[in-house]
Amino acid sequence: MSVKKIQGPKGATQYECLYPVMKDGQRIYRRKKFKTKKSAQDFDREAHAKLDTAANVDQSKAEKLTVGQLHHEWLQFLRNTGGRRNTGTAENTLEAYDGIFRSVIEPRWGGAPLATVTDRAVREWVELGEFSSHGRKAKGVRQFSRLMSYATGRYVTANTVKPYLKQLPKSDGSDIKSQCLGMRQVYRIAACSAEHYAPMFIFLALTGLRFGELAALRGRDVSGNRLNVRRTQRTIDNRISYADVTKGGEHRSIPLTAIALAIANERMSSRGQDDHLFTAPKGGDLQNQNVNNRALKPAVLIASASVARLQDGLGFKESRGDFRIYGERTEAAVREFQQAHGLSVTGVADPATREALGLDDHRHSYLLQNGDRDFPEDFSLHGFRHTCVSLVVGAGANVKHAQLFAGHASASMTLDTYSHLFDDDLEGVADALGKIALDAQDTESLTLSR
Repeated sequence: MSVKKIQGPKGATQYECLYPVMKDGQRIYRRKKFKTKKSAQDFDREAHAKLDTAANVDQSKAEKLTVGQLHHEWLQFLRNTGGRRNTGTAENTLEAYDGIFRSVIEPRWGGAPLATVTDRAVREWVELGEFSSHGRKAKGVRQFSRLMSYATGRYVTANTVKPYLKQLPKSDGSDIKSQCLGMRQVYRIAACSAEHYAPMFIFLALTGLRFGELAALRGRDVSGNRLNVRRTQRTIDNRISYADVTKGGEHRSIPLTAIALAIANERMSSRGQDDHLFTAPKGGDLQNQNVNNRALKPAVLIASASVARLQDGLGFKESRGDFRIYGERTEAAVREFQQAHGLSVTGVADPATREALGLDDHRHSYLLQNGDRDFPEDFSLHGFRHTCVSLVVGAGANVKHAQLFAGHASASMTLDTYSHLFDDDLEGVADALGKIALDAQDTESLTLSR
C-alpha cells in the first residue's frame, strides 16, 4: 500500500495516500491526505479495486447498450438470483421497480446509451429535471443508482448516480410523524367508516400489520392471545396471490390487546380456521386500492376535519400547530351552546349537539372532547402501521420490542424510521435517571461537592 505518515498543519500527524486512477486510458497517480492511517488504507484498497474493475470492463459495450436495455437485463437478473435468499425477487417487487423506471427514469434515460450517463448529465437531471413530486424524484434517483450499480464492472467503471443520493432530502420523521394518530383519532375514523371496515381499521392500528399481511390472515393464525404473521398478499397485473413469507422475510408473533383479540374472535366465530379473517364486503379478497378509495378516504375526509367543522359552526377557531384542537375555549363554547339549546351540558360535542348545530356529521357516532384534534386528510392505510409503532413506543417499548412488533429486518431499520418517537421524551428519561441516582444514593456516606 502507498500510505505514509506526514506532518500536517501545526505539527499534526497525517497520512498521505498515493493512489492510482485511469485517465485517457493511462494509469496516473494522485495524492490525498487523511487524519488516520486506517482511513488512508481503506481508501487505498478501494482505489486499487476500482482500477482493477476499470481494467476488466469493455467500455465499448456502454456505447451500444441503452439504459432501457440494461433495465430489462437487470430485472431478469433479479428474477433469477435476487431476493433475500438469492432464489429470485418477488414479482410484485419487480413490478414496482419497473413502474418507477417507466414513470421517472425512462422519459430521460430510456434510449440513452450507458456511455452518456456521465457525472455532468446525471447532475443536470437530478438538479434541473422535472419530477412530479419530491418523493418520486427520490425513488427515481435511488432506483437509477441500483441499476447503475448492477452495470458497474459489467459495462461501466463507476456508478455515476450514487454520489447524488447524498443530495436527496433526509427524512426528519415529520412525514411519518404526521401519520401517527392517537387511538381516539383512530376510533373517530372507524366511526365515520362503513360498518364492515371499522373493526379492520382498529385492528390495523393495534397490530401494526402491513395491508398485505392483514389481507392474508386466516383463522388459524390466531393462537391464544397472539397473532402469527407468516404470509402476505401480492397483487401482480391485478391478479391476487398469497406468499408464505412476509416483507421482512421472517415470520413473527405479536401479542393481541383485548380489543384486537375480540375483533379476531368475532371474525373466527363465523368463519373456518382456513378462511380469511378479513374480506371484502361480499366475501371476496381484500384489495388495497378498493379499501383505500372506497372505505378509508371517505372516512378520513370526515374524521380529519371534525374539530374544524365544529368550530366553524360555533363561529371561531382554536388551533395548535397546523391543526384545529378541541381546547378549553372550544369546550366552553360547546357548554354555552348546549345550555342555550336545552341540551345536556357536558362540554362534549356528541351527535345531538352537532345535529343542533346543523352539521351533517351528526350521523356518525363519535364524540369530540377536550384534547381532541384534527389530522392530515392524506392519512393512508400504511398510516395505521405508523400509528401502531408510535402507540407501542408510547406504551414504553424499547427499540428492540418495536422492531419485533413491526417485523423490521433489524432494530436499526426501526430506529432509522421512528427515531423521532424515541427522542420525544428525553426529559422524561433524564427524570427517571435522576430518580434512580437519588434512590441509590447513600446519604450517610456520600457527600457531593458543591
